Amino acid sequence: MKKIKLISMIMVLIMTIVVLAGCAPAAPAAEEPAQKLVFGLSNAWIGSEWRSQMLANFQQACDELGIEYVVEHADTDVPGQIAQINNLIAKGVDAIIINPADIAALKPVMDEATAQGIVVIIIDAEIPGDDHVNVVINQSEWAAISARWLVEKLGGEGDIVTIEGYLGHPANEFRMEGVAEVLAANPGINLVGEDTGQWDPATAQKVAANFIAANPGLDGIWTQDGMAEGTLLAVEASGLPYEEWPQVVCEARGSGLRSWKRVLDEHPDFDCIAVINPPGCAYDAVYVAYNLLMGKEIDESKLVGQFGNTLYKPLTVIDKDNLDEWLGVLEGKADGYTLDKFMTMEEIDSWFK
Repeated sequence: MKKIKLISMIMVLIMTIVVLAGCAPAAPAAEEPAQKLVFGLSNAWIGSEWRSQMLANFQQACDELGIEYVVEHADTDVPGQIAQINNLIAKGVDAIIINPADIAALKPVMDEATAQGIVVIIIDAEIPGDDHVNVVINQSEWAAISARWLVEKLGGEGDIVTIEGYLGHPANEFRMEGVAEVLAANPGINLVGEDTGQWDPATAQKVAANFIAANPGLDGIWTQDGMAEGTLLAVEASGLPYEEWPQVVCEARGSGLRSWKRVLDEHPDFDCIAVINPPGCAYDAVYVAYNLLMGKEIDESKLVGQFGNTLYKPLTVIDKDNLDEWLGVLEGKADGYTLDKFMTMEEIDSWFK
């Protein structure tokens, strides 16, 4: 946070000099207009609608603020993302918003960016460090909410399996930590299988089908966004009578909520839960970076998380009581659309002194 404060002080000093200069006699030649801010976005995976919405949200916030932007948005590995960030540094951007593919490997290039006075904001994950800010939901708690719900639905006893996202991805790792904490606190729940669905609905459906076939009497399946609908479809296609279905969790996407509603119409006692993972974190991150560049300082009492450098967005839960309300929000939206929420300007302002 020290370098962020230094950047803010420099910006205040520059603006003070500009104001004082404006009080001096006018120069013979017309002054050049103030240079526009330029923000960069680095994203190393484009395999989901969530990422497309994230990009659109980043662009929307930049447009609202009159900020030019440069986008590095492609399927690549960690060295590829390091190259993305180096490209943005070379282009002289004022801020970089990063959806990281790795927690540790990006730190050196992030340090290079902040050393050059660039504001760095991480989204969709938490990375330790004093020179950047993470703007994200609490991924661990996000996953723990639905895991606790599943445990409660099973009465604290039973056999379950988990289907996770990309192994090693920061968001997935934090989520699985949250699930592990819930399971550790509930010894009556037996974890009988673990696999990855790679955040792909079709892959998750196959994995779930294999788990159901290999574990007769399976009580529950926990998974996460992009894969919950595939899991539900696998349960429906299993041939099991409804009374023997393993309990599943749901997801806050268009097709996921619509499938939930369809099953609920067929089986009025069907119950499920979804927690919104908003791609709007990219929108919020742009406003945080802009405020920092305008000289504002973050209220350090608002910095939380395991590294003490994170601004958490609030979590929103969808259950049987508000399902219809959120289905209404989906009117006219594509099946791949992820339910989203932006922070209000008042909420963003509350993060600053």
